[in-house]
Amino acid sequence: ESDESLEAFIHGYKTEIDKKYNGVVTRFTEKLLHPAREEETTLGNLIADALAEVSETQIMLIGSGSIRSEELGPVVTLGSLKECFPFEDSLVKYQIKGKLLKKMFTHIMRTDNRNGEGECFQINKRVQAVYSDKEKQLVSFTVDGKDVLDEGSYTVTLQNYHVVNSEANLGLTNAELIAGGNPKVVSTSTRPVLEEWLRVNPNASSKIEGRIVYKSE
Repeated sequence: ESDESLEAFIHGYKTEIDKKYNGVVTRFTEKLLHPAREEETTLGNLIADALAEVSETQIMLIGSGSIRSEELGPVVTLGSLKECFPFEDSLVKYQIKGKLLKKMFTHIMRTDNRNGEGECFQINKRVQAVYSDKEKQLVSFTVDGKDVLDEGSYTVTLQNYHVVNSEANLGLTNAELIAGGNPKVVSTSTRPVLEEWLRVNPNASSKIEGRIVYKSE
């Protein structure tokens, strides 16, 4: 026979867990989407913008694969946020010369990286990168509306996963990443930082803005 006292204990525990994870973190103005890892998405834009603001960085790169849900909102619960962005990875900020930054974006935007298996990224609104598939190179690359200069210095924030695997994921060695000085750990855990930003920024919205553009001709 079933143990009624044990069942009551389990039910009470489940009730507390459900109460926690069904709690509302924030509300968006509309449902945000992340249908494909190779392209700019409304959900990816929001997450990149949120973490760029927290990091006080010019350029934020968030791995598209870090975003595990194809849609989120308009009501965002703690449970749905954890399902969407489950990783506790750290955020690390670097000072990188424009020449290396161009090398990085050329690597991540190359054609053979967009095969469903490549390491693609979502970027924040201060950045626009246009890549020509025909020429196999960047044809336009700006930060805050100004061309990225080879000898210019820019702050770039990355997830530690991509730092550890920098040559494969970013096209830069670790030596190239730290050439501009020692990096700064912005946060040891990304998801709680994102959660806090969402809590203090209700009714957020996002749209496709042409941050990442691929030209076939």
